[in-house]
Amino acid sequence: MKEIFGRVVHMRKLTFKRQIIGGIILIIAGNILAFVFHKGIFSNIVWIIYGLLFIINPVYPEQYRYNEAKAKTGARIAGMVCIIVGLITRFIV
Repeated sequence: MKEIFGRVVHMRKLTFKRQIIGGIILIIAGNILAFVFHKGIFSNIVWIIYGLLFIINPVYPEQYRYNEAKAKTGARIAGMVCIIVGLITRFIV
């Protein structure tokens, strides 16, 4: 537990479901920014951030808990694919 400004803050674990939902929200926000400002770079940056999130914190569904090494490798590969999408694809150009 962390104490910030005299209050105890409970940090919840970032699970697979929370990371997927957060990533979807992040991608939607990036696409909205790209649409509003007519700059596709926002979408690309968001995809790269989303990929880095899976490389740094490789979470996986609970059903793969018995094969943790392969699950983490799969999550990191998915993160690399997201980064490649962000680097190669030209969104809203």
